[in-house]
Amino acid sequence: MRVFVFLCLCACATTPAHGTWSDRTLAASNDGVLCDHRVPERACVKHHPGLEGEFKRVGDWCGEHGVPESQCLLCHPDLTFQPLPVLPASADVRWLAGTGDAIGPLETHAVPGKVTVVDFYADWCAPCRKVDAFMFELVSRRSDLALRKANVGSWETPLAREHLRDVPTLPSVVVFSAKGKLVKRVNGLDLPALQAAIDEAWR
Repeated sequence: MRVFVFLCLCACATTPAHGTWSDRTLAASNDGVLCDHRVPERACVKHHPGLEGEFKRVGDWCGEHGVPESQCLLCHPDLTFQPLPVLPASADVRWLAGTGDAIGPLETHAVPGKVTVVDFYADWCAPCRKVDAFMFELVSRRSDLALRKANVGSWETPLAREHLRDVPTLPSVVVFSAKGKLVKRVNGLDLPALQAAIDEAWR
């Protein structure tokens, strides 16, 4: 079973230095208000110490630095909580199913006449948010681009078993050409590779 746990070699057996990601910090970022610690103000345990127990109960805690793992900018300096671009009504963005539900063959979700990007993500995945920011901006400008999002939930869901058996990490993004041909899968946060795959699909 694969879980996103960050381990530290110096951690003792009973109190791991690092914890698992939860979606609690990202959920608090929707209003776009960040505190002076550069995390969503409503979820900041330094401003709201009463939240500490809530994060610890779900295992979202960096024991090394005394903050939730999902807020630890020392361990994860690439974390970002900036608000996502607002999607216009014309943007072709759809969520394929409920969290972790199977969605069937990917090619059936390719939109005829459009380059289609299928984005496998999870609410607790901070790098996935960077893919959102990139894709939301792009799909807002291009009528020949479709974005289909699939919330994995965890590695044990039907969706993960169906499409992520050999995928090492999230995000995982699959690009189809306008003719429905698989162009490339990009695993992990690699925006230049994703842009290159989309450019190739348009050719």
